[in-house]
Amino acid sequence: MTRKNLYIGILSGTSMDSIDCGIFCFDNHKCQLIYFTENIYPTTIVKSLKKLVNSSNIDKNFKKLQINLELSEIYGEIVNKTIKKSKLSKNQINAIGMHGQTVSHEMGKHSIQIGCPKTLSDITNIIVVSDFRQDDILNGGSGAPLAPLFHNYSFRKLDKKRVIVNIGGIANISFLSNKNNENVYGFDSGPGNTLIDVFARKKFNLKYDVDGKISSDYKFSKKLLKILLDDKFFKLKPPKSTSTEYFSYDWVSDILKVNNINISDGDLLATLSELTSLSIINSISEIDQACDEIYICGGGAFNKSIMKSLKKYSGEMLHENVTLDTVEKLNISSKHVETGLFAWLAKCKIENEKLDYTKITGSEKPIVIGRIS
Repeated sequence: MTRKNLYIGILSGTSMDSIDCGIFCFDNHKCQLIYFTENIYPTTIVKSLKKLVNSSNIDKNFKKLQINLELSEIYGEIVNKTIKKSKLSKNQINAIGMHGQTVSHEMGKHSIQIGCPKTLSDITNIIVVSDFRQDDILNGGSGAPLAPLFHNYSFRKLDKKRVIVNIGGIANISFLSNKNNENVYGFDSGPGNTLIDVFARKKFNLKYDVDGKISSDYKFSKKLLKILLDDKFFKLKPPKSTSTEYFSYDWVSDILKVNNINISDGDLLATLSELTSLSIINSISEIDQACDEIYICGGGAFNKSIMKSLKKYSGEMLHENVTLDTVEKLNISSKHVETGLFAWLAKCKIENEKLDYTKITGSEKPIVIGRIS
């Protein structure tokens, strides 16, 4: 493994349940995980970050906030610890791809991530690449999703019409290139885990619905599901992106109130799980009903209720022979894909590679994205 092939990705997702750090080797369209750590997100930092969500003046002041430095200090400790545990030396790492913590995203207008790349670079003494979403927005894009090009790099199979679905806080879909279609296509389909997590915390005092067990024990409401799917976002044509600010506790509560719907907490959680699954398959169906394979990554891959519904709807709305499974079948853990994405984006910046997000985020032209610290 030479220095030019090794990159680090560090990420904290919208659920703020952990900080993931991975070291990856890239070679011949293969992404090999070298070492990975899943780290506890300090409670005090999470509380401070959650106060920023929905803050009206964050877009003007966030770089001056103390939390911007504090988060990168934690990132730095994690990166140094991960490198030490891997038994690699720092001079073997070419760069770190830092996403930071998203606290605000509005399609085509702004995408704000907390975290100071210079602080991370100072602590680790390694080049840091960041601000990927901001560069895409300046290029006329929506800033999300960024995953489809990496999914295509890692998972494409030229004799199959393959789709990759990342179910994080928000779910996004990647239609990979094959021998008949060299264009990579992708977009956000709607809520992933975000609504399930919010109501699991508020109604069941749990961080999330572990393995989808609560949802599996209750019945979803067909009436409420239909109303939820009538939201304007699901009617938008791609390219499109969304956020946990939009699909929020208030979004659900307002719908329940306006439509005078009374529903048990368990049935509501089951309905929100069904919303995630059905909105994903609806989105795939609108683009390619004849796809051969669908592989799931992200936290939603571990939710058995979501996976069961995805298999049911794919058979009903696509075709009975479609393969639907997790990316474990492709020899990579669902937990590792997104950290791999930001390691890969750092690689692309260092190698000055232009990325074509025109059919994903709606950007104007292929450009090199990311800023070096």
